[in-house]
Amino acid sequence: MDTLISIFRKYKSLWLCVLLFGLLFGLRWLWSGLLFPMNQTVQVADGVLDLRGLDWDKDGPLTLNGEWDWYPGRLLSHEELKSEVVPRQTLSVPGNWETSPSQGGNNAYGYGTYRLRILTDPLKRPVAFSIGSVKSASEAEINGKLAGGSGTVTADPERYEPLNQSYTADYYEADVTEIELVLRVANYDSPMSGGIARPVLFGFQSEIASTRSHSIDFQLITVLIMLLHGLYAGIVYALKPQSRPLLISGLVYIAVGLVVASGHDKLLATWMPLSYTWSIKIRILAVMLQNHSVLLMYRQFAGIRRISAGFKTYTFMLLGLSLGTLFLPISTVNRMLDSGVYFLSFLIPLVWFAAAVGKLVFGKTEDKDIHFILISAVCIISNLIWVNEIGFVKSSSVYYPTDLIIAVTSFSVYWFKKYIRNSNEVERLYEQLKVADRMKDQFLANTSHELRTPLHGIMNLSNSVYTRELDKLEEDSRQALELVGTVSRRMSRLLDDLLDLAQLREHRIILHPEPLNLHAIVPGVAGMLKYMTENKPVRFRLALDSSLPPVWADEKRFVQILYNLLHNAFKFTEEGEIAISAELLNGQVEIRITDTGVGMDEETLSSLFVPYVQGTNSRSDGRGLGLGMTICKQFVELHGSELIVQSEPGRGSTFRFRLPVADAAAEIAADTAARHEAVASEAATAVMPIVSAEYRLQDGTADEQTARVALPDWLQSPDSPIRILIVDDDPVNLNVLAGILSTEQYSVTKSMSGHKALELLAEEDWDLLIADVMMPGMSGYELTEKIRERRSASELPVLLLTARSQLADMYTGFLVGANDYVTKPADATELKYRIRSLIGLKRSLSERLRMEAAYLQAQIKPHFLYNTINSLISLGNMDTEKMREFGDALTSFLRLSYDYSNTNAKVALEHELELVRAYLYIEQERFGDRLAVIQEIEPGIRLSLPPLLIQPLVENAVRHGILKRTSGGVLRLRVGRTASGVSVEVQDDGIGMPSELIERLLNRPDPSFSGIGIANTNRRLIQTYGKGLSIRSVPGEGTVVSFTLPQQP
Repeated sequence: MDTLISIFRKYKSLWLCVLLFGLLFGLRWLWSGLLFPMNQTVQVADGVLDLRGLDWDKDGPLTLNGEWDWYPGRLLSHEELKSEVVPRQTLSVPGNWETSPSQGGNNAYGYGTYRLRILTDPLKRPVAFSIGSVKSASEAEINGKLAGGSGTVTADPERYEPLNQSYTADYYEADVTEIELVLRVANYDSPMSGGIARPVLFGFQSEIASTRSHSIDFQLITVLIMLLHGLYAGIVYALKPQSRPLLISGLVYIAVGLVVASGHDKLLATWMPLSYTWSIKIRILAVMLQNHSVLLMYRQFAGIRRISAGFKTYTFMLLGLSLGTLFLPISTVNRMLDSGVYFLSFLIPLVWFAAAVGKLVFGKTEDKDIHFILISAVCIISNLIWVNEIGFVKSSSVYYPTDLIIAVTSFSVYWFKKYIRNSNEVERLYEQLKVADRMKDQFLANTSHELRTPLHGIMNLSNSVYTRELDKLEEDSRQALELVGTVSRRMSRLLDDLLDLAQLREHRIILHPEPLNLHAIVPGVAGMLKYMTENKPVRFRLALDSSLPPVWADEKRFVQILYNLLHNAFKFTEEGEIAISAELLNGQVEIRITDTGVGMDEETLSSLFVPYVQGTNSRSDGRGLGLGMTICKQFVELHGSELIVQSEPGRGSTFRFRLPVADAAAEIAADTAARHEAVASEAATAVMPIVSAEYRLQDGTADEQTARVALPDWLQSPDSPIRILIVDDDPVNLNVLAGILSTEQYSVTKSMSGHKALELLAEEDWDLLIADVMMPGMSGYELTEKIRERRSASELPVLLLTARSQLADMYTGFLVGANDYVTKPADATELKYRIRSLIGLKRSLSERLRMEAAYLQAQIKPHFLYNTINSLISLGNMDTEKMREFGDALTSFLRLSYDYSNTNAKVALEHELELVRAYLYIEQERFGDRLAVIQEIEPGIRLSLPPLLIQPLVENAVRHGILKRTSGGVLRLRVGRTASGVSVEVQDDGIGMPSELIERLLNRPDPSFSGIGIANTNRRLIQTYGKGLSIRSVPGEGTVVSFTLPQQP
């Protein structure tokens, strides 16, 4: 028993499918056997059906299957058949007349007449024939009376019109005992099949009419259900385009609806003026769309995400068939339909569909509602079993909708359960989010309260020292204390924002309105932010009419509103104008803050007043909390007004709100308040100027905090000052950082954008770059990446500063090539030591490279000196004049080799060329015809370059290139101007170098390798100019080594 239970649990999906399939089979049998049966007990024989003495109407309409009289090539009437003897044949109905030997030819084109005689007891009630499908035009005549038809039947193909719709033919004449049905048929559109395609039904007129009415009603209900579900899926998909299954299910519903409407009784052609051609084509296209969409949908349910090559091939095949169906003539489409081409396209998705269902049945899934999908799948399979490839029902005279309705219902229940589950989950998460949001607000409020006490202590202590020692403080110390105060104020404003937001949410803020004079308040607020216009071409305009009355508002909150709006305007305006204006409108004063900044798009505007969300226009600098606009809006609303925003990207923004006018009795109080405010503002300014910064000093005395972090003497040079480039879009941060560095012997240059910094880096040599991470236009990360494309971490150190302290941010900084990473607020002393370390790294490397080049040049190899002196002695015995010239050259070479200027950063080009000429003269005298020298030096070139750049290249070409050949060779030295600067090229026709050696020289220098001179030259060129040597060489043919120096003014 336990084993059976375990097997059932293991394969419960399979048992569900089996039981459901049995249930559907029973429902189908009940439908066709009991509810809407067809009487198939009699057969037509030799064109006659004898119903005399039979109770033939008790089991439903009769199917008139059997052998009918057939007159091919003749369109005969009842009278013609009576008056003349016409040769007849018999033909099986339903059946294809192509098999009739008299039809002739290799196709089913043609026309003919079917004839059936029914012998019955004397008629007492009207009878009718139900003719479902006759290819491709037909007309029915009963006992000589035309009773119905579909299309135009004629022997002339030009006048023939196909239609192939179902219709009924009624007849009644009392006591008639013989009923003759003459069916004239023509077909010029279906080359492989013609004639009566479906059984003709016969019965009493009421029974036939009821059967047809029921069938049409059930088809109509099914189509409406499908279209409504398709419309629903389409609407939901339009609202949520990322939900692809909704689109696929919508396509399934629409396709199934079209298949039903164009099949069985072909209702689509009765609802719409469709021709025979398009009624067939639409049905075929709908079946292909249905099969492909169902397959796609169940592949997703089965977890099959990968689109295989076979599936792509099938899709392209289906697309090709669809295009062919659209544009090929109907005769070709019918031929493809009858020859099985379309059947193949219908069979392939059926096999894949069965495989996907099998995976759902036997596979594992976490979807709790998958059994509803299995129910739909079983219904689809059941429906396919009972229909042929284009969906004609065989088992009943009335359309059977149960399979499809159950499938759609199950599918809908699945989606509704999914929606309910997701809705419940969203509600649960929403409740959790509300709790977390409340906890977050409480945490921020508590944190703000805890930080306010020490922060106010810092502010009070620094303010006390500043006031008491103001006359004794040096300028640097005074500025340092001012920075302590301004940093504290900025933090205090952030804490105030957090507290205000918490109080606003809890509705604990109470306004204390009073008459306020705009002329006294607005200029003061604007003055607090004037520092933000430094180094920016921004004008500030105050447009307040002198006749403006006082406004009725809470002073503290009004100042907060103005400060946040103006700060926002200054922050996002790089050039142009910022204006504050006000005017009296309907008893209220409307205040407008207008800027010509970057503006905002619709996305930014939609989230402008959302807490903790900063701008999405790439201008957010990572500072602040994203609360300013939220607080502004709520404070304005507390004043009974509305904050209105108008903005356009690239055109700027306008914020406006209204405040009520104070009554006349309050004007005296307003003047008094203005005077008090002016006095208080002046006093506050005298005590501590209000600016903003993001650097701090640790606890301790001011002297200890500002102690110099001097560089060692060996790293300082009067001729080469230490040059630092600092980059930050905030002018205050630039000034603060420059102030920290001003106590050291640095040459500091400021830049407010990454693009400007790149220009400065290209123009001059720098010892250190300090950049903020969060900058508009080009972030510090992007700037560092671009620098590393030209200079290594040792050639130009980069120090990144950011307010973000997450590990991911630090990893990103080091990943893009930064040497160090400091989070704000940065400790001044720590920052100085980090800067010292990085400058020491850079200077040490530069010094090592220069000394290495000078050292290498000074290392005159003993055998070179010995051979040169021997050459000098030999010339003394042969040619004293030559000996003198040779001695002068050797003296010049030795003097220039040991010249102390070789340790300098730059020497004149002529100095370098003089050393080269001396060396080449000695070598030419030593080796005679083995060394030929061609010098192409363009006159008038004056520039400075790092020492010992050219001579090592020339010596390498002579010693390791030309002289390695027994016959020697030619050395060519070119120096000339080009479009990009001054080009220096050393060419020889020596033994050349393999590519591996060139790669080693340029990219993997080894101190033990003899080519260190070339490697050193290459590294110094890259460090100084950002681009090294270019070496082209062919073994056995020679080498060309070149580099380009930028033109100097």
